Amino acid sequence: MKQVLGALGLISGLGLACTASAGGIELFVTGFSSDAGMARIVLMEGEAGYRGEMPVTRVASVPIRDGRAEWTADDIAPGRYALIAHHDKDADDDLNRPFLGLPQEPYGYSNGAWTSMGLPAWDAVAFDVGAAPARPSIHLRMNAFAAASQMALVGLPALAAIFGSLVFVRRLRRPATV
Repeated sequence: MKQVLGALGLISGLGLACTASAGGIELFVTGFSSDAGMARIVLMEGEAGYRGEMPVTRVASVPIRDGRAEWTADDIAPGRYALIAHHDKDADDDLNRPFLGLPQEPYGYSNGAWTSMGLPAWDAVAFDVGAAPARPSIHLRMNAFAAASQMALVGLPALAAIFGSLVFVRRLRRPATV
């Protein structure tokens, strides 16, 4: 009987230890311009994972509802992690970078960290997963350089048309020289 009770105590103790070690992540992403497309989320473990020296821990695509997305992962081991998310407007599972390699879709980092060029510092994006679920949040933004380049690309034909019209009108006003 004592052995059975001892075994039950050991098993229940192991169960508590396993429960305590599985924290998880509950992520909230805001800043979407529309509900079209998907929220693409990338989880990286440790600074080496964040810097691309190790494979990413998890990748997920989740639907956007009412301008926000939520992602939950219950089976994340305790440790230090970082998240990157972007609004995958065309649902192609890729962060589009057609012009000068600048992201053409809004993106963001865990803890609200931001930089217009390169990656934010590890300490700015890192968060800990422990016994309780981590609840990081991300607010998406558009890179200012990319936004300006998009406007420039869209505006170039219009500017060319306006400039061409002005040159044509100016030529009409100028008297012909003989």
